[in-house]
Amino acid sequence: MKRYGVPRLVFINKLDRMGADPWAAIEGIRDRLDLNVAAVQVNIGIENGLEGVVDLVKMKAYWFDGENGEKVREGEIPANLVTFAKEKKAELI
Repeated sequence: MKRYGVPRLVFINKLDRMGADPWAAIEGIRDRLDLNVAAVQVNIGIENGLEGVVDLVKMKAYWFDGENGEKVREGEIPANLVTFAKEKKAELI
């Protein structure tokens, strides 16, 4: 893919599982595959505390409500994630 300049998209799944670390996965892709990688979302919580995501393009937060997260609620980015989200958006840009 690199040889022919084919764009790639990586999906990091299972953030609700024990030991989930999307930032380690992104660093691993950078280090091992020597690729320029940036997140487009920041997780709100992790493992059993996963509550939603922050969309870095729109700079909006989305919470997963309902018994199985089937209802999505949009809102402002939590105060404790604003600085981190801005840093990750700068990486993306």
